[in-house]
Amino acid sequence: MRITASEEIFKALKPETETSISYAKIYLFSDGFELILKAGSLSDLRAAANSWLRLIKMCTEIEEVLKNE
Repeated sequence: MRITASEEIFKALKPETETSISYAKIYLFSDGFELILKAGSLSDLRAAANSWLRLIKMCTEIEEVLKNE
C-alpha cells in the first residue's frame, strides 16, 4: 500500500513496526511511503490494516492542524 505523506509522518510511524503484533515494514520514498503487512490469518491482517490506517489518519490530521497554526 503506497501512501502519500510527509517524512515526519514516516518517522512517527516507524517505531510502530517494532512493536506490532503482526509483521509490519515501512519504506520511505520521495513521494510518500509504502507499508507492508503480514499476518497469520485474514482476521489478524484486517485488524492490523485497520490499526495502521487509523494511525496514519491520526498523524495526517495532526500534521494538518499544525500546518494551520
